[in-house]
Amino acid sequence: MLHRQFLDHAKAVARFAPVRPAVKAGLRAALAFFVPTVVGTALHLPGALWLAVGGFNTSFVDKGGSYHARFRAMGGTALAAAVSAVLGGLAGMHPTLAIPATLLWVTAWSFAGVYGAAANLTGNIAATTFVIALGLPAAGVVPALESGVAVLGGSAWAMVLSLLLWPIRPYRPARKAVAACFGVVADYAEGMSRTVQGAREDAWQALIQEQHGRIRETLELARTTLAATRQGRVERGRGERLLVLLESADAMFMGLIALGEQLEALGPPVSGPVGDPRAAVAVALLDCANTARDLVRLVEQEGRSRRPQPDWDGRALRDAVGDLDARGLITRLERARLSDIARLLSELRERADVALDTACRLPGPLTEAPPPARALAEESPVSLWEPVRANLTLDSEVLRHALRVGVTTTAAVYIASVFRPNHGYWVTLTVLTIMQPYTGPTFLKALQRVLGTVVGGLLAIAVSSWLQNPHAMMGLLFCTAALCVSLIPLNYGLFTIFATLTFVLLAELGSGDWTLATVRIVNTLIGGALALAGTFFLWQRSEEHRLPARMADALSADREFFDVLSRAWQRGTPPDATALAQARRKLGLATINAETSFQRLLNEPRWRTETVEPLMTLLAFTRRFAAVCTLLASRRSVPTSPAVQQALSRYAQAMDASMEDLAQAVRHGQRPRPLPSFNALIGWNVPTPDEAGAALGSEAPLLQSQLERLARQLNVLHAAATRRLEPLP
Repeated sequence: MLHRQFLDHAKAVARFAPVRPAVKAGLRAALAFFVPTVVGTALHLPGALWLAVGGFNTSFVDKGGSYHARFRAMGGTALAAAVSAVLGGLAGMHPTLAIPATLLWVTAWSFAGVYGAAANLTGNIAATTFVIALGLPAAGVVPALESGVAVLGGSAWAMVLSLLLWPIRPYRPARKAVAACFGVVADYAEGMSRTVQGAREDAWQALIQEQHGRIRETLELARTTLAATRQGRVERGRGERLLVLLESADAMFMGLIALGEQLEALGPPVSGPVGDPRAAVAVALLDCANTARDLVRLVEQEGRSRRPQPDWDGRALRDAVGDLDARGLITRLERARLSDIARLLSELRERADVALDTACRLPGPLTEAPPPARALAEESPVSLWEPVRANLTLDSEVLRHALRVGVTTTAAVYIASVFRPNHGYWVTLTVLTIMQPYTGPTFLKALQRVLGTVVGGLLAIAVSSWLQNPHAMMGLLFCTAALCVSLIPLNYGLFTIFATLTFVLLAELGSGDWTLATVRIVNTLIGGALALAGTFFLWQRSEEHRLPARMADALSADREFFDVLSRAWQRGTPPDATALAQARRKLGLATINAETSFQRLLNEPRWRTETVEPLMTLLAFTRRFAAVCTLLASRRSVPTSPAVQQALSRYAQAMDASMEDLAQAVRHGQRPRPLPSFNALIGWNVPTPDEAGAALGSEAPLLQSQLERLARQLNVLHAAATRRLEPLP
């Protein structure tokens, strides 16, 4: 088992992300790093190293968006790094002060993650700048202040480069993010087109597992990017249209989910003399995918283009259903399902038309009100103290991680102060770089960091043995610096290889000591060992203990989604669009959190194993339950006769109680209570259905079939939660 886990981790180390290298970002980071280095060295400026550190670190902060947001992020990071350089240089002058200063400063900046990803990046840069300054203590107060000024100078250059000389268009990140939403929608439609004519029983399940989480993550990333881009801007043109496009992509995704659920329910082909109507669905889905590809092109290029005129909807399917019905080749339920599929296709075409109209007007001025769309959720203002207060508990992952990083980094500083290794701050930097909030990612990053450093160190030894010309070396270092930043999106190990090569050769060039590659490797091994020790022994909480809560949250979100539908049925009205969208989004995020937790569990080095099949089933059918709810939400009306309302009310109450019990059972590791007979509640397939069930079957056979399908998903979830508690054989 350990051998298999080692192979799994080795594969993860060598796994490449399916993205392109960030070439432009790499070149810009190299310029931000080497221009200050060359200028500082040529002019013999004090703190030339800090000029380069400030430029290189600040260039990492620019993630695109509005100029205001980018300036604020880069400027805040520059100030934090400058203060850290001054305080670190002063603390390094007094070894007895360095230990408590490291504990307080690194812990505080590691805790900055309570304010989000941007603050977490700033905190990491501030902490690393502090430990570098600690390892290179200042000769006095004035030199310490000079190092802070140099950091600000290098950061200012990076800001000028990013915001003025080599700017990113303010809306370009948002456009690319929204275009990516239509890209994943197109992939989903193509997958559905292939699956609808396939014979594999598990094809729909595989498609859901592959696509749903990916699409929701893409939509949420676009939502975050667009919100950050529009922050502080008063224009009502491009930003409004991008918002409409984002909501259109989300609506198309929901339409495809409902369509897929109904298609899967068709069962075996209903072919006859006039053919299988699913062929018409497959063609329409392929055309829908092509329309989504057109939307990707229109949004990305942001130019005035001729509007595509797609020729697909539910008409061809309605014609095929009419022929089959006239010949008596389909049952009443099959006819209802196929008619509903035709309706869903027509609604999908309407959403695509809204997106096409908006995309073609994307670059122009806003001359008319945009099509109605649900606004981005506006969060109420929160005080700066509120996130801190909410996380001042050992149950907070952010606080546990901050304490872990602070204590481990302090131990690294202490070891460096006692043994005084050459370039001892490389040990501390390794600790800060490797340690992540969760055990699995820390272990993976440690492997990538150590292996990348060994390979990079060996390359540095080879290069320094035959190339010691300073001018040629600087040209090579510019290329390796650009490469290391460009390759970050692909694989962190590749970044480490070229970062090691760059900084080792630069240190050797500055000091004349051509043996630092071995020092770098040894220091990285020490830092990696310390990081893993801190992760495993300081306030560690295995993902095995986190996953039940994440899984229960997803099941509770499923329950809330269904609750929106059941309350609408009781009122006899369609579900509230805003409440439905909020519940659906909450469910998507909760399911992503559960799936991410499960993946972290698989990546953790474990000394014992347990069956993961029940967990995988819980995750899979949480999405299946949501898919049926999405299909139910697409209904325009529900029969309102007293008998039907009675059946729906009893069904909804039983479903709500069962989902609540299931979520609590998963959260607390208990066995769920037996499920009621949902079939009897709606009179489906029972010898003597009651009056309410009979009315539902006669007035709404399609609704009855969908509710029975929802009950089947719940039965699978219930069985998986029960199996999870059974002892291993």
